[in-house]
Amino acid sequence: MLINLKRIDRKEDAPIIFNFPCDDSYISNVYIQLGLEVSTAPNCYIDEILYDLDMNNILKGKQCNIDELNFLFKKMDSFDGKERKVFFASAFAENLKTMAELINLSFNTHCYSLVSDFNNLETVGKDLYLSEKQAVAVKELDEVEGESFAMEVIKNNPNSTITPYGVLYKNSNEPEQIYNGKQFPLYHWEETVATIQLTAKGANEFIYLPCSDVEIEKALMRLETSYLHDCEVAIDSHSFSDRIINIISADTTPLIKIDTLNKLAEYYKEIGNHDIEYFEKLMDHIKPRTVDEIFALADSMYEFELFDGIHSVESYGRYMICESGYFEYDSNLEEYIDFKRYGEGKMANEVGAFSNSGYIVYRGYNQELSNILSENLGMKLPKSKEQQILKLYMPLTITTYDVENEYGYRETADEPLELSNYEVTSYLDEILEAIEKNNLPGEKERGLMKYYDKHDSVNAKVSKYEFSIEMVDDELKGVAVLTLNDDLTEEELEKIKNDITSQTSDGWGEGFEQREISTDMGDIYISFWNASNSWSIKTAEEMGIEQPRMGGMQFE
Repeated sequence: MLINLKRIDRKEDAPIIFNFPCDDSYISNVYIQLGLEVSTAPNCYIDEILYDLDMNNILKGKQCNIDELNFLFKKMDSFDGKERKVFFASAFAENLKTMAELINLSFNTHCYSLVSDFNNLETVGKDLYLSEKQAVAVKELDEVEGESFAMEVIKNNPNSTITPYGVLYKNSNEPEQIYNGKQFPLYHWEETVATIQLTAKGANEFIYLPCSDVEIEKALMRLETSYLHDCEVAIDSHSFSDRIINIISADTTPLIKIDTLNKLAEYYKEIGNHDIEYFEKLMDHIKPRTVDEIFALADSMYEFELFDGIHSVESYGRYMICESGYFEYDSNLEEYIDFKRYGEGKMANEVGAFSNSGYIVYRGYNQELSNILSENLGMKLPKSKEQQILKLYMPLTITTYDVENEYGYRETADEPLELSNYEVTSYLDEILEAIEKNNLPGEKERGLMKYYDKHDSVNAKVSKYEFSIEMVDDELKGVAVLTLNDDLTEEELEKIKNDITSQTSDGWGEGFEQREISTDMGDIYISFWNASNSWSIKTAEEMGIEQPRMGGMQFE
């Protein structure tokens, strides 16, 4: 909802338009644009609610706190059309003046019943019954004599008010004071990783993780305390396991506890539900004991392969041959296969161990994990290896719709015109800038490996990959730049090539080819993939050019 706001002490200023409800980062921007310090006192003046006359009638000209205003709109964001009408009718009937009263009303709309059309009393009665009871079984509602119930309410309800939205009746539900004008009640506007209840001086305030330091600061202001160590901390989360909460709760300082939970919540939000499940399995195998070990595992989680339920060398060999997909297995040959011997040979060439949950393989070099892997599982990590760069090259298709007609004027063509590499080589900087803009903030750590959803040796060995362009033998080529923890086998190389091909055709590349790149010759479009048989993705070696390496980067 668009709202014109002014500073409470500068009503002569031109209003600034903001969109409510909004998240933490946007609300901080509201404070910045209005030139306000964060506070819990009234600090803004509502000049106008745009495109919503009902809300404008309630709020126009009111003074309030920015966070109070945002909380009200967060709560109303969950309303359907009927609930909104009840809210507006109730606010009108009660002549509510303050933001605290409106916030409390937003939690108490079930205490009112609104009738806008009396033509069908049977329907009116059932609606009145349902709004008062809030939830009833279908059979119970069917048995209600709607007309009789409606007439009873119309004749005998002493609390009825005619409003612009219909006749409003107070029903038997008693309103509660949910908001005391200081501490906000618990309300989940959007999905969060965890909720923290802070308690101080007998009052409660809630923060929703992950959150900014400013949100914690505002929570303390509403609790009228300056320090987290004055607060009791309670954690409510369906995302964090009991193991994590118990480890973190061992730190008795609320500041450390919340800071740790917030960092972990940011990580959980980044990796998504699928990988959270995998991370929980990883902890079941390794059983971290400290916060530092949890974060070390988080940093290296993609360097592990887990084989749940595999508890012997023979079962590991059987799994790899029969179920892993690496081999074409024929059950008729089972009596001739020595599964145990194969398992022994494979385990001899990898860093792996059996845990209570199964078999686990580590393919990385993070020395921060050395102690826990050694003490808990008997794994001995190899020495750090120097990271390597592997580049995979592919042809580019470059097109434009800007063409020069026979009179020398530029016009837009109906069909794309394909350009040669030679025509765009002077625009390398513009193209690289466009590639950078096409990358998302969440891809900073791992690039497009963020979306690689297999927990296998490829995920462990390829630390990151990104797209770029290079001149190769006077021809502009698309290139996927891979940062490797270790050399790839032929099979692993083929897997990552397939993943990159999918990104060029349907993922990253599909978005990039629609991004116009402004040049002196007009807008150009670049595709890293095309459907022709001539398209390929090759290593530098396969192309006969020297493969560069990244030196000086070690795993600590």
